[in-house]
Amino acid sequence: MTQAESGRTTRLGPSVAVQGEFEAHEDVLVEGRVKGKITIPSGTLTVAQGARVEAEVLVRTLILHGELAGNVAAAERVQIFDTARMDGDIATPKITIADGARFKGGIRMGVKP
Repeated sequence: MTQAESGRTTRLGPSVAVQGEFEAHEDVLVEGRVKGKITIPSGTLTVAQGARVEAEVLVRTLILHGELAGNVAAAERVQIFDTARMDGDIATPKITIADGARFKGGIRMGVKP
């Protein structure tokens, strides 16, 4: 069982600002700011409402409520909620974009990234 499957989540709170590259092997919740590159091959990246991510994102699953600027490769799925804003390209086999979400970019589906 991976750490992501065990239910563990790393939380980067609203006052946290990270710049650079990081890799995690558990789910990550971003409530603050991240700039750089995020790699979570076996987990979910959740960007909370009010959070901002400017990064290249390589994940299993992305759940977006806040803002994301950068390209995303998600092995399983991407969910963009109505409060989200995204500017960048997405490669994923499954995607959901809610009414009211703002998205600018391209989508490549059908193959795992």
